[in-house]
Amino acid sequence: MNMYSHYTSFLTPMPRRHVITLARANTSLLFQAAKHTVDSYVKNGMVIGLGTGDASAMTIQYLGLQLRSGSLKDIVAIATSVGSASEAAKAGLPLEHFEEGSKVDITFDDADVIEEETLSAVIGRRKSGEESLIQEKSVLRASSKVVLIATEKQCKDSFEGSIPVLIRPVSWLETAEEIDDLFLGDAEVWRRPSIGHADPLGGDFPLVTKDGYNVLDVIFTSPVPNLAGVAETLDQVKGVVDHGIIYNLQCTAVIATAEGLHIHENAQTIQ
Repeated sequence: MNMYSHYTSFLTPMPRRHVITLARANTSLLFQAAKHTVDSYVKNGMVIGLGTGDASAMTIQYLGLQLRSGSLKDIVAIATSVGSASEAAKAGLPLEHFEEGSKVDITFDDADVIEEETLSAVIGRRKSGEESLIQEKSVLRASSKVVLIATEKQCKDSFEGSIPVLIRPVSWLETAEEIDDLFLGDAEVWRRPSIGHADPLGGDFPLVTKDGYNVLDVIFTSPVPNLAGVAETLDQVKGVVDHGIIYNLQCTAVIATAEGLHIHENAQTIQ
C-alpha cells in the first residue's frame, strides 16, 4: 500500500478563506489552553520544563508575560528542544541546562495524539534532525507533573497513525524488518528522509538526528487499543534507542474544544 494513501484526507484542498478561519479558531483555542496551563499549574519558584510545538510556544510566551508583569517570580526554565529554547529567549525566561538528576516541578508539552483513557500519548511526529526526542522525554520523565496540551481532534479512544522510533544507523534495516514483523498487517515501517520524498528506505539521504540516530515512522493502519503495549514491545527490540510514546506518567491533559477546555487527569491509572 502506498504510504500517501493514509493521508489522502489531509491533502484534499479546502477554500483558502475556510483554512484561515479554522487556523485562527484553532490558535485561539490553544491559547486558552496555554493560559489555563500557566494560571492553574505554575507557581512562584518552580523549575519549568518547556515543551515543543505550537501550543507550547504560546504557553512559553504567556509565561514570559506573567514573569515580566510580576505575577510570577523566581521561575527557572529547562528547554526540551532548540525550538523551545529559542521561544524562551524571546520571552525572557531564564534557562538552565538539563542534566541527569535534574528535578523539574512541571513540564508542559504538545501531544500529537492522546489516548483518552490512560493519557498515554505520542510526541515527536514532526521533529527535524535538529531536535532531540531523547531530550524531550528525559525532561518529561524528570518532572513531578506533566501537562499535555492538545485539541479534541488529537484525543482518541484508539490510536491510528505514525509513531517515530529512534534507531541506531548500524544494522538499521534488520531493526526495521523486526519491527515490521512484530506489527505485520497492522503497520508499515518507513525510514524518515532528510530531504526528498519518503520511501521505506528513507531515500538517498535518511534523516540523522542531532544524537546520531535514524528515525523510523511506524505507521499503524489498524486501530491500536493500547499505546503502552506498543511502547513495551518497541523497548524490547534490539537497535531501538527510544520512541515517541510517553506512558505511565502522572499527567494532566488540557484539551481545547469548541465548547471550552476539558481537563483530564490520569492519576488513578498510574500504578
